[in-house]
Amino acid sequence: MKKYKAHFLRKQFFLVVGIWLLLAAKVSIAQVVDLSTPRSTMYTHLENLKPENYHPEAAAKTIYGLPLDEAKKKAIRLKYIFEGKGLLIDYNDIPNNPDYIDSINFPIPKHAYKPFPYRLPEIYLEKYGANWYYSKSSVAKIDFLYHQIYPLGAEIIAQYIPPYLKDKIFGLEIWQWIGLFLALFITYFLHIIFKKILYLILHFAKDRLTHFPIDNLDERLRQFSHPLSYIFGIYVLKLLIPYLLLGQKLSNWILSSLIFAEIIFWIFVFLKLIDVLITIYKHKVQKTDNLLDDQLMPILKNSLKTLVILIGGFKILIVLGADPKAILAGVSIGGLAVGLAAQDTVKNLIGTLMIFVDKPFKIGDWIVVDGVEGSVEEVGFRSSIIRAADTSIFKIPNSKLSEAAVNNMGKRIYRRYKTTLGLRYDTPPELIEVFVEGVKKIIEAHPTTRNYSNYTPNNSAPYNVEFIDYGDSSLNILLNVYFMTKDYAEEMHGRHILLLGILELANGLGVEFAFPSQTLFMELFPEKQPAYPKYNTDKDYIKKTMEEILTEFKTKIIKY
Repeated sequence: MKKYKAHFLRKQFFLVVGIWLLLAAKVSIAQVVDLSTPRSTMYTHLENLKPENYHPEAAAKTIYGLPLDEAKKKAIRLKYIFEGKGLLIDYNDIPNNPDYIDSINFPIPKHAYKPFPYRLPEIYLEKYGANWYYSKSSVAKIDFLYHQIYPLGAEIIAQYIPPYLKDKIFGLEIWQWIGLFLALFITYFLHIIFKKILYLILHFAKDRLTHFPIDNLDERLRQFSHPLSYIFGIYVLKLLIPYLLLGQKLSNWILSSLIFAEIIFWIFVFLKLIDVLITIYKHKVQKTDNLLDDQLMPILKNSLKTLVILIGGFKILIVLGADPKAILAGVSIGGLAVGLAAQDTVKNLIGTLMIFVDKPFKIGDWIVVDGVEGSVEEVGFRSSIIRAADTSIFKIPNSKLSEAAVNNMGKRIYRRYKTTLGLRYDTPPELIEVFVEGVKKIIEAHPTTRNYSNYTPNNSAPYNVEFIDYGDSSLNILLNVYFMTKDYAEEMHGRHILLLGILELANGLGVEFAFPSQTLFMELFPEKQPAYPKYNTDKDYIKKTMEEILTEFKTKIIKY
């Protein structure tokens, strides 16, 4: 019996000694401070602050140049910063080279390493002597970053949690579950209030700034306020979640999801903002006659929305872990390849932009460009449609249209009409002078021609009617007039009135128009008189005839 008891005690002794040795080995292993590489430094810092392996004295060794107590405080706070921002650390991604040089994140390459260059660029490791530490610059910013995330302090919350709330359910302590539900409830409550307040503010601003009713604008503002209120809720959650001390993995998953959702809602915010601005812009351009502005709206709207989605997608890729520099490099190379393959398309897009910026014409203008004449019917992304007088359609690339010399008939102040009235060679000078004066009075009485009532000395003469040349078969009278209209059909009708009035004047005065011909007069033909036209040059007759013709002309034009 004594032998058995001694054997039992010996086994117990060896068991206790073995457990003590294992614990001692574990402690010694946990407290090993290795600062030889960036990976070993971060491992020493974080592994010695785990609840099951808590050795802040060892973690404090990674803080350079501070007393032990202050270094411990900084190391603990830095761990809380990592957790509060949801930063998940994978040791395999950290360089294990003692002589590692970072030439990407620093203007001057040096022995340094940034674990989170985009989400926490203030914190990085640097080599001092033979060891790696958190840099002096990083250590100086720890307290500021900590108070940004935990204004009330993370340690205080952990200290005042009752022990009975620290039991775990499904991996989380009871107080963390309670805090999570409270955070969601507070966020939802504030979201509802903020949405209503924001809509009232936007509605108030709309009433003060627009001063005119706009269809669907209230609905657009309501749609705009919804995603903004969700963003506000996400900000509230991002403030509350770090206080729950959920650990790096769960905090990383929740905060990354919130950041992802935030980007999505910001995309919706800018898309809805574009809808609001386009609605206001549409209301304004409807009051103008420039149809080019109306055509600009869908192009501008689609371009802005595409730009917002591209920027949002770029941000999402960064959240998912993509390197923004690699993305930009890929986009640049891809853009160069697409640009080389689609040079004409790019040129046309730039030409479209130039047309909308310079506005050489507007929808409905009659233009002449590169031998094509017609009315501008549409300006698209790639080409413009010109409808000719015979109703046929020309599609001209915008790159050519923006570079060519465009004669915009629609920009004319007046529409000019120039012709020559050929009178017979035997017309008496008296009648020529009376005829010219009669034509001038017809122009003055015409409803759409420019006359001396709107003439200023700095302008050219409003019209010209002069005997200018001896033609081959006629005495040529210049007729140069300007119609005060921009419409082609109205000009044609104005010509009709003018030419008909001139024709009636000529008939009344007995003036005949010549046409290309040769006339042979036999002055000594037996018993025959030459066939000369007979002109009445009596002044009283001419005056009376002129008055009758002008009175009749003025009476006729009243109905036009």
